[in-house]
Amino acid sequence: MIKGKIYRYDDEFKAKARAHQFAFRENELNDFYDEKNPQVILSPDAAKQGLIFCDTYRELIKSKVKSFKSSVLFSNMLRSEHIPYNIFTPMEEDINATAMLFNEIIGGGVSKINRILIEYAGTADKSEYLNDGTSFDTFIEYISSDGSIGGIGIEVKYTENGYPIGVKEKQDIENTNGLYYQMTKKSHWYIPTLDIISFIKANHLRQIWRNHILGYSMLCRGDIQHFHHVHLYPQGNKHFFEHAIPEYKSLLTDCGKTTFIDLTYESLFDMISEIFISNKQQEWLKYLRKRYLV
Repeated sequence: MIKGKIYRYDDEFKAKARAHQFAFRENELNDFYDEKNPQVILSPDAAKQGLIFCDTYRELIKSKVKSFKSSVLFSNMLRSEHIPYNIFTPMEEDINATAMLFNEIIGGGVSKINRILIEYAGTADKSEYLNDGTSFDTFIEYISSDGSIGGIGIEVKYTENGYPIGVKEKQDIENTNGLYYQMTKKSHWYIPTLDIISFIKANHLRQIWRNHILGYSMLCRGDIQHFHHVHLYPQGNKHFFEHAIPEYKSLLTDCGKTTFIDLTYESLFDMISEIFISNKQQEWLKYLRKRYLV
């Protein structure tokens, strides 16, 4: 018996994205694995082949991951874990174009790209930062035009929105002597009237905030001298486009706003189209648009 492909608890965008990924899996990858429906899951064989990744750069991407198996990263087409590899790992082959791209995104100052890292939480023990599990989906380390080191921490979303708070995270937020509190206050990125305790109930804002202050903790430690946080998501994800992002920006001071950038897939792909112009790069862009834009 074939299980259905519709999940009744989906919001409007997630329902469209689910149907879109089912169609891509079947029409582009010729994979018809329905045992896990309504999850959009690749068959174990397709997952092991790395079919979740862009074919144009698949070998490069496969060299960046340790092993292939039927896990979320390698098999779940609707979740975002694999997306940083498809969007940012191919940029390693053209760091000059990548520098041009990020100059456009952050408004200048990027002289040379040093590293493009997936799932990055700093070089030291987590106790040196926020002492939690916060990490960037992608981290761009660059040499600034003044010769210092800069960092761009990117959070990549697709259909996701908020998440329920955990016990330790709640305790950390409540601790006025803790790192969350210290980094938030020291940064001067947030309006004076912000009540940090409010993030306990703000399931839609909490991860954006944690990623942002992770960057500040890296500044404090001296890992980097410049920082921008980029929150990347599809325009159709109304949770971010219409609600979470505008509300989060309202909590930022003018200084804080200079370090935070919200960017849609649509805008990023348009930028890529103007900068990455080789035939191979244009095939990659074609894949990104066909794969993720709903």
